[in-house]
Amino acid sequence: MRSRLTPFLVAALSALLMLIMILITLENKTSKTEKQLAGSTRLFVDETVKAVLIGYFHRDCILKSIEEGDIESVSHNLEYLMEDNAPLSGVRVVIDGTPFIELGDIITHNDTVAVKGDMPYTIFYDEGFLLAATAISDGRGAQNADDSYALIAIKLSSIIDLLTDERYVLSEKANTKIYGSLGIRLARDINMGNALSLVFAFVISYLFMIFIQTKTEKGFVVAKNREQAFLLNSIPSMIWCLKDSRTFGMVNSQFARFFGKRPEEIENHVIEDVLPSSEVESCIESNEEVIRSKAPVSFKQSSTNHAGEKRTIAITKIPVTSESGEVDSIICTAEDVTDKEVAESRLRLIQFALDNVNEEAFWISKEGDILYVNKATCKALGYSQDELVGMKVHDVDPTELAKNRDLNWEQVKKSRQDVIETFHRRKDGTIFPVEVNRNYLIYEEGQEYEFSFARDISERRSAQNRLEREKRRIERLHETALAMERCREKREVFELIIQAARSILDFDICFVAIAENDHFSIKISSNLSPEDPTTMPLNVGIVGKTYREKKSFVLEDIQESEQAFRTNNEYHGGLSVPVGNIGVFQAMSMEKNAFTDEDVKLAELLMLHASEAIKRIETEQEMAYMSLHDRLTGLYNRVYFEEEIQRLNYSRLYPISIISADIDGLKLINDTMGHSTGDDLLRSFAEILKANMRSSDVVSRFGGDEFAAILVSTDRPTAERVIERIRKAVARYNESRSGPFLSFSMGVATSNNGESSLLDCLKLADDLMYRDKLSRSNSVRSQMVNTLLLTLAEKDHISGGHASRLQEMAIKLGKRMGLNSDQLVDLSLFAQVHDLGKVGIPDRILFKPGKLTEEEWGIMKLHPEKGYRIAVSSPDLSTVADLILRHHERWDGKGYPLGLERTEIPIECRILSIVDAYDAMTNDRPYCKARSHSEALKEIERCAGTQFDPKIVEEFLKMLQESPRLQGSVSSENS
Repeated sequence: MRSRLTPFLVAALSALLMLIMILITLENKTSKTEKQLAGSTRLFVDETVKAVLIGYFHRDCILKSIEEGDIESVSHNLEYLMEDNAPLSGVRVVIDGTPFIELGDIITHNDTVAVKGDMPYTIFYDEGFLLAATAISDGRGAQNADDSYALIAIKLSSIIDLLTDERYVLSEKANTKIYGSLGIRLARDINMGNALSLVFAFVISYLFMIFIQTKTEKGFVVAKNREQAFLLNSIPSMIWCLKDSRTFGMVNSQFARFFGKRPEEIENHVIEDVLPSSEVESCIESNEEVIRSKAPVSFKQSSTNHAGEKRTIAITKIPVTSESGEVDSIICTAEDVTDKEVAESRLRLIQFALDNVNEEAFWISKEGDILYVNKATCKALGYSQDELVGMKVHDVDPTELAKNRDLNWEQVKKSRQDVIETFHRRKDGTIFPVEVNRNYLIYEEGQEYEFSFARDISERRSAQNRLEREKRRIERLHETALAMERCREKREVFELIIQAARSILDFDICFVAIAENDHFSIKISSNLSPEDPTTMPLNVGIVGKTYREKKSFVLEDIQESEQAFRTNNEYHGGLSVPVGNIGVFQAMSMEKNAFTDEDVKLAELLMLHASEAIKRIETEQEMAYMSLHDRLTGLYNRVYFEEEIQRLNYSRLYPISIISADIDGLKLINDTMGHSTGDDLLRSFAEILKANMRSSDVVSRFGGDEFAAILVSTDRPTAERVIERIRKAVARYNESRSGPFLSFSMGVATSNNGESSLLDCLKLADDLMYRDKLSRSNSVRSQMVNTLLLTLAEKDHISGGHASRLQEMAIKLGKRMGLNSDQLVDLSLFAQVHDLGKVGIPDRILFKPGKLTEEEWGIMKLHPEKGYRIAVSSPDLSTVADLILRHHERWDGKGYPLGLERTEIPIECRILSIVDAYDAMTNDRPYCKARSHSEALKEIERCAGTQFDPKIVEEFLKMLQESPRLQGSVSSENS
């Protein structure tokens, strides 16, 4: 019986002992969990208040809204605070001891809260509420009034719910305290029924105990991990854990974000995988130092973030030791202080600049006490900085205004900023004038100051005195300048130069020499003797050097100067000043060193006014000339011509003949050879007209290509002889040059006694001129076209057998293609003149040996249109004008200028394009050497269907095979 009971009792005793052990273990674990949970809760609350809530009440915008009483703005910000932070149940803002605004749960705590010490907040428990009070300040931490603060109610249960899933009770009777008398107690899940069941089943009890233990530990780990992750990612600082000197443990999101990674990409990785290689060694060394010393370390270092930016980081590393005293891990925190250090550096730079600025700087109190001076002030006044700080303003400024500080202060305060002139007294008693820039400033807490800069103006005062001495001389110059503005002739300006020179300079003689061609001519002088020369070479003496170099010279003694042009030995001192670009003013004295730098400046100023007046007079004269003359030809213009007609209507100079002239084909010349060529013709014709008329005759350019002349006291026969002289002169002109043909039409009419007006006479001359033009129009156009063809020949476009070869091959090919007789006649002429438009292309483009630029090629492509306009104007060429326009079209439509394709292109053009290409390839051109017959045929065959009509190409190849003579003629020409 006993033996049966023994195992049972032993088992029961074992079970009972196990139960006792489980209960004891569970109690210990639960108590430990309660303490850890209480600590985590406090840490969470502290970090939340410090890292999140305080940020809302240390911002300029919140402080400004509260100070302005903007409840709506404050309420808007506090609503965001409540929405973004679930643990908050209520918030109250107190200003000057009176509630300003309150949101959420009503806070019953009504006592004034004082926030003091280094921490700008306090957390406490009162009457069932966990409260946090924080100061209200701007972004720089300047605290508001002592009894102004924000009170925040924290819903502690919502925070604990985030940290654990276990049941708990918050009570002032609980042993594990969180804040003040408030504590927490976790529920114990083991009851007596469970304990009795363990007595009857040792194994079940044992397994159950393990299960409970495992479950408890797992719940603790889960809670701890959730707590740590939440806390780490809620703190704005970078936080990370190191398992050893090289391996990362847990990191928060701020640390991972700095390196552009996720936390899981860093955790359990070695330092080398995360940090830049340049920072690895120093990081490991600091980690090993923490492990070795078992003490926290703090330092700053430069680190590179994920964007490649160098940032200054303030780092603190704290060792975590085990019960045995060994370092298990390292907890690290870091703050990015780059912006803070930049701001501090700027402040130091500003202070450095202020200390080292060249002007005196003073920081002065309202009462006139000197609070700060810079180095320049100490240097200027002869005091040390310690001696000046504490002195009064009137110790430095001896004036009566400085002694009356109240009046002085009111002036500064009223103006806010002003500039005055006063005096400063040095330590040795000397006084000097200064200009003071005074500024009224209000600093923190409404403190008023004067901040002033002072500069020594002794030199300026001296300069003012010197200027006063020169005032009368300048006034004389000013009077002269005004008088020069009224001058209408250069002679008047020269006279004023001499008059002013007598007033501002001391000399014995002076003169103004103006450059004319290859010498100087003295236009005016003072005291110049008859023996002195009135002209002198441009390249001789100081006068010549002054003119060439356009700068002034002063000679101490002319007689000793190697560069001087000496005419006698009386004069010594010399002054030479340029008069603009036209001449030189020179003054001489019998005394040595007679002229000073001031004399030079005044003389230069006088010559400047004189040169400006001369330029104005020349401009006015030129404008008057241009208002009555044609700019291109120099003849009178239409305005002057019509005024002369009106004037001569009532004169006694009858008979008066009027000649009207017009250049034939000028538009054609302009269109084909350019306006510059047309302008040359206009100028040449104008010269011919002037050369064959009297100086008393009025010759004018009446319009674009129209000319007219008034011949006073000239009857009709005499006028006809004048026209005949002009025709002969034009004929000689055309014979003497190879350019475009000059042709003109003329008409003449005469008013014998004034019975008919000169306007009627001009109209009659115009009618006769147009009749002359009409009668000769066809022959003139033909002659001009022939001239252009000759010009083309001279440019070597249709020489060397090119035209005859093209004609022969084009006619043979045209016959093979079935052209009728009229087409063959046009084809023959077309082959000769197809490049007529090239007379209007510059030689630099036509004969350029290299490749044409895009701009040059654009000009070259205009020659079909130019040729077309020339041909249309000639009855002999009008039948081939359209062919000339189209002779550079291509079979594939990529030609120019019309972009025609296939049979839209006249067959004559299609034929000529082939034979012209063959002839161009088998003969030397400026841009390429000749090819062989076979190479040319291969190129033509390759371009069949793109550039050339394929049927005509086929017939052309057959023609050359059947006519070896054509090949021979080409090769012989080429050789």
